[in-house]
Amino acid sequence: MLDAIAECEKAGYADGLAAGLAQALTGVDVLCPPGPVAAVPAAAVPAGAAVIGHRLADLEGISLVRCADHEPARGLTALGARLGAVRLGITGLLIERAVEHLSGRTAGGEATIRKQLVAGTLADALTATESLRQRLLVAGHVAVAVTDLHDRLNAIDWEVAKLLGASGYLACGPARGAYVARLIANCWIAREAG
Repeated sequence: MLDAIAECEKAGYADGLAAGLAQALTGVDVLCPPGPVAAVPAAAVPAGAAVIGHRLADLEGISLVRCADHEPARGLTALGARLGAVRLGITGLLIERAVEHLSGRTAGGEATIRKQLVAGTLADALTATESLRQRLLVAGHVAVAVTDLHDRLNAIDWEVAKLLGASGYLACGPARGAYVARLIANCWIAREAG
């Protein structure tokens, strides 16, 4: 399991969201998500599947596929853990892009990256990301822990995306992968009713 986690994080960071998702979905029936829509790499869409258009997902090489009534795939907690690892890679990349963006901007005659609130937000994001990585390694087999990890990644990604200013909201911007990663998690992470 630990090797799979490391490989998924590496794929998400180095090769992108579609490659990371492909790694995470290894051995999973892609047409059996817990809900009515599956997120899959565009290259892995089964023939004849009903694809739902989504601009941001399309730009990341991800397709949303409508699924008929089905029994959810087995091993969704393990998939959620692998997907969490992919998202850790995407979040790490987002943080790097934010640092690069903020290092090239100035406010009040000094680099924006040196502003206390900016540095604090980045430090919090890095610390939280590392904490989640360790939690995933220890509790990646616990459904509640995996669901919580995804919720926390949503919050971290949002805080970092806000540091990008307007570019954090653009379809071609550096936060796109994080937004689509959240969409993928919404397709694959089973939530308790209630």
